[in-house]
Amino acid sequence: MQRPITLLILIMLGAIHSAAAGGQPSLEPGEALRIYSQIDTWVRDWDLPSADAPEAESEPLRAVTVTLRIDGRVFGRGNAASADPDPTLVWRATSKAINAVNAKLTQDRDAMWEAFIRDLSKRIMISIELGDELIPLSESELELPGFGYSPGSVGFVVRLGEKLDTIGPGSILLKRGDPSRSVSALSLALSDDANLVMQSPQDLHEQGFRFYRWIPMSIAQPAPGLGGVFLDRGDRTIDTSEISVRSIGTMSDRVAKHLVRRQWEGIEDYGFMGTLDPVTGTTESPFAGAFEQALGAYALLRYGNDATTQEQRDAVVTAREVLRELARVEQQEVTPWDDPLATCMIVIALSEVPLELIISDKDLSTLRTSAIQTIDTVYSNADGFDPILPEAAHGLVAHALVACAKIDPKDRSSLASDAISRVYLETPAEMLVSQMPFLAWAQIELAGGDEIATGAALRQMRDLVWEHQLKRADLDWVDRDLAGGIVFTRSSAPLPSWSALRPLAAIASMLGNEQITPGGISSGEVPREIGRLVDSIRFVRQLIAEGETMHMYADADDADWGVRMALWDQRMPIESSAMTLLLLVETEESFEELLHR
Repeated sequence: MQRPITLLILIMLGAIHSAAAGGQPSLEPGEALRIYSQIDTWVRDWDLPSADAPEAESEPLRAVTVTLRIDGRVFGRGNAASADPDPTLVWRATSKAINAVNAKLTQDRDAMWEAFIRDLSKRIMISIELGDELIPLSESELELPGFGYSPGSVGFVVRLGEKLDTIGPGSILLKRGDPSRSVSALSLALSDDANLVMQSPQDLHEQGFRFYRWIPMSIAQPAPGLGGVFLDRGDRTIDTSEISVRSIGTMSDRVAKHLVRRQWEGIEDYGFMGTLDPVTGTTESPFAGAFEQALGAYALLRYGNDATTQEQRDAVVTAREVLRELARVEQQEVTPWDDPLATCMIVIALSEVPLELIISDKDLSTLRTSAIQTIDTVYSNADGFDPILPEAAHGLVAHALVACAKIDPKDRSSLASDAISRVYLETPAEMLVSQMPFLAWAQIELAGGDEIATGAALRQMRDLVWEHQLKRADLDWVDRDLAGGIVFTRSSAPLPSWSALRPLAAIASMLGNEQITPGGISSGEVPREIGRLVDSIRFVRQLIAEGETMHMYADADDADWGVRMALWDQRMPIESSAMTLLLLVETEESFEELLHR
């Protein structure tokens, strides 16, 4: 019997639709490559045949988008749609894209024009999306978030009378995955009626608009000078076979390098920069919040523990400098030890720095002293957690109390034990996942090698997470890149995202703990848990931006190996990359522990 939770997931992913709804594109890959080659020739020559010339025709299609980028930025885009198969659709979309570029060029059409345009055309990166079938959206689909389809998996067409326009999934990805706004914008453009701005797709349908979706065949250049490659949701789909002990180590190295690159390079003591939007090449703020700063430092310190490589040494140097910069509060920054959540994370990060180094360093010593003073105000045996704290942060406080033992002589072990017990008592079993990973880390660290009294509760939490894991067999072809993701249906958008990293980091630590996960590398519960964790790491690897994904970004260098918030939200907060690095480090350590059992 299928669980209701699974049914809701399938509805949100569009998997309950007919086979034609979510199947593979019917266009042959070879034909798609021929179309791409045709467009490539037109763009490199910067010359299109006339609309009525035989060379303007290609495979009859119903939806086409052509996007031309320079240095990762969209420089021209052309969309074309037809109710019936149209052999000129490719020409029409390419013409619009080239005309959009020409409209932005200020170069005089003089003797140097040909040399200029020849050089420009070499730098252009081409992306195309082709659809050969339009499938009407039902009225019930119009009421669903994303019309019942995961963002970036399908394109949409709007029709008003004989007029049609389309938006491809690539554009939806850059708009953070909200197709309803894009469809409404298309409707407004078709009708030229400003009164439609605030109307929903359901309202527009009642006024005569008709909506369709199409399954894309997508090809893009990852970089100038390279050939086109097939993509799904702007990226290639990672296969589970690519996840191994060696590849996890490589992932750790490269995510750590990404975090090191995200350190502020100006004269201000800002630490890590704010959330990166690689599409525009800008950050949402010059610096990340104090909690994120400390979390990023902690991740790099855990990665660089017992550093044996230059990459690990660089990570440790960066992490310690970020912590020093937290102590040097700039005018625009909030004093970090005035924020109890940031203070807890600072204590946890400092616990990975040798105490003698902290005491001998003015900035680190100041940070330690101020943080310890705040920590002693956030929890007491008599009153429990400070009411100002969010309930989901109680596990974080417990971990900070445990971590204090490494940087302060005061014995807080009984206080930490009491805080851990209170979290379990006050948190419903189904909500325990919200306390991860810090609660699990606090319990494991405090227990040392002794028995973990709450092991059963942690296993129950882990089982609940796996119940929410998307299986490849449950997903349509267009959503196969979501396999291994964790869906929390209490969220506003029940689709897998980076938020699953928090419990997964705890589960990675639990894998190597024999009390929680009994057995050996090929016995007991371990093989099953390895399989589940590897499936989720596959999804995490899908969230990482590199290679083919770079074609969408204006800032490819800074974005390389950063962790996106979702496959359809390209933003990269420090927290998502830091938590990914912690997940990978904990997985590596658990594997090492298993090999020595």
